[in-house]
Amino acid sequence: MSVTLLTRKSCMLAALIASVAVFTPVVDASQPPHEFHFVEAEHTSLSGAAQASGTAVWIYGGAVTWDVITRGGDYRLLLRVRSGWSADHEGAVHNGTRYRVEVDGKPVTLKLVQDTVIYDSDESNWAWVESHVGQLSRGLHSIKFTADWPYGRWDAFALTTDRNFTPPAKGPFGKETVNDLTLLDKEQRKRFQGYTLWTAPIEDNVPPDARPTGAANVERVEVAACRNEHAAAVVNVTNWLDVPLMLRVSRFDGEVSAAARLPLKNVTLRHAVALPAPRKDPLADALPAVDQAGVLLLLPRETHQIWAGIDTAGLEAGEYSTILRVSPLKAPERCRAQQITVQVQVADVVVRSDHPLDIFLCEYNSNHPGMSSDLPSHFANWYHNCLTPHPAQAEPDFTAMDAQLRRELSYRGARSVFFEHWHFRGDDAWQDTKNRDAWVRGIRRWADHVHRELGLGYDEFSLHIYDEVSGTGLEDFIKAREIVREADPKVRVTMTLTSQIMLQDVVRLEPAVDIWCPFMGLVNGSPEVMAALRKSGKPIVPYRCAENKRFWPAQDYRLWSWQLYQQRADGMFIWTYLAGDAWKGRSWDGGMVFSGNGDIVPSRRWELLRMGLQDWLLLDKAAKSGHEKIVDKLVTRVLASTSDATTMRQARQDLVNLLSSEGSKSQ
Repeated sequence: MSVTLLTRKSCMLAALIASVAVFTPVVDASQPPHEFHFVEAEHTSLSGAAQASGTAVWIYGGAVTWDVITRGGDYRLLLRVRSGWSADHEGAVHNGTRYRVEVDGKPVTLKLVQDTVIYDSDESNWAWVESHVGQLSRGLHSIKFTADWPYGRWDAFALTTDRNFTPPAKGPFGKETVNDLTLLDKEQRKRFQGYTLWTAPIEDNVPPDARPTGAANVERVEVAACRNEHAAAVVNVTNWLDVPLMLRVSRFDGEVSAAARLPLKNVTLRHAVALPAPRKDPLADALPAVDQAGVLLLLPRETHQIWAGIDTAGLEAGEYSTILRVSPLKAPERCRAQQITVQVQVADVVVRSDHPLDIFLCEYNSNHPGMSSDLPSHFANWYHNCLTPHPAQAEPDFTAMDAQLRRELSYRGARSVFFEHWHFRGDDAWQDTKNRDAWVRGIRRWADHVHRELGLGYDEFSLHIYDEVSGTGLEDFIKAREIVREADPKVRVTMTLTSQIMLQDVVRLEPAVDIWCPFMGLVNGSPEVMAALRKSGKPIVPYRCAENKRFWPAQDYRLWSWQLYQQRADGMFIWTYLAGDAWKGRSWDGGMVFSGNGDIVPSRRWELLRMGLQDWLLLDKAAKSGHEKIVDKLVTRVLASTSDATTMRQARQDLVNLLSSEGSKSQ
């Protein structure tokens, strides 16, 4: 169709402008050009029972809304509508029409445009009706169309400042007008677009009330990764409307060349769920996968984060892309689909799949679907077993303990077991000398079973009998430790040290402890205690605890590995993996992941922790390549600005560049 509607007074083709959005009939060169807007009814927003059918919309008691952007002026509104029915072919448009219009919420009166009624059949009969709307300001206006009878139809709408314009009775009528968004201020543009795609650092919490700095959609986000590594890109979606938006998120890679396209298996789309939290703002921490259809519901005036997890396993070095398309499913017609390109640069540096550090989380014998792949993919290699029988049992049953042990040691990368029991803490019978021999025999029986019958070396398991000791608890632990030593002197015993531990306590504990697990507060703030632990020559596996871990900056979880590298620690110990009903947000006990339907739902903290462990591997690799001084300087720089993720990201890129250069020299 042409954008210009023919007038009865002039049919000259020279007066038609077919490819622009503004109608400018040549009337008087001294007068400003007339403004003209045109839209087909099926391309407006439908609500209620209104239904598009062919090139028109049936009313059925519903409504149509046309959002139009004007330059400002005195306007006429024209509607091409069904004129009537078999009993009276013009009954819907004569003597006060059966159609109703509100412009920006104010009703206007319609009347028939003479000589525009066409009757071809009961189903195909049309007429133009019009109203003098009056003055409209520059910007966005909403025009709502309804009717008093359920069998009406809308075909097309026009809005013009031309007082003399009369539409022809028959088409074609013209090309649809393209709205000019430059006529809108920032708030109007937000309302017109309906939603905005924007980006933020992956470390940032993006709660529902987060907002972008402007209304423009971001079209590209870049991700740097190594080979065999996990990375992520985030796309935030803000709903500017006062109604919910139903959106579909999908891959739209038809515009990406096959050679540069990220394979489907290498991208996982997730979305950050904001959970209620006591005394704090909601934290968008849980990262469930986007559902099979990619459908998300965005509440009014809220922001939601899409997390695109990138797994570079199996990819060669080079540039790869995927396009994420966000398509409104239930939204005003003006809210068009948007897309954003995720550009991934894979460096020619390979990150190993296992980890030299001992990575342990308390998972308390849980066997949730999905954990057998989730834990190894985050480098866990030291597994929890809390099923050791009571040492004083005459006939201990190791069945449950063995089943748990065999199951977890079958996980990829598993290499050690952290046995924990509360028998010394919960039953003080061992302190009675008459029971001592029975406890010694029971522990010896357990150690023989683990070492001789199950075949674990003494460096492949440890025993945790007391936790976070202080005061008189130190003496109890030391005495209990002697029973374990008497039973089997090769069994290694762990101890968690709180931030309140004193240097003299460490000296007392040293003969009884084989693996130190100091709180991170000690690692970062107690140089004397840490010096004593290092002097012992025993492994140091720092411990991160506390129920309020999710309130800590997510950046901390990535930086922890840089701290571990600086301290030359031997591993990391986290309480806890999966416990409590974290989805409620207020009965939560420090878990790193969430339970899902048939799978594990990771948290942003869990994903950033893995990224940090990957950073540690790069630090270690660069140091072993002869760049230890450079590595130490980078670590010092990062830990001097712990709240600045940009500094950490740049230091990581420096490592990648260094290792890439090493790789090119060796080729």
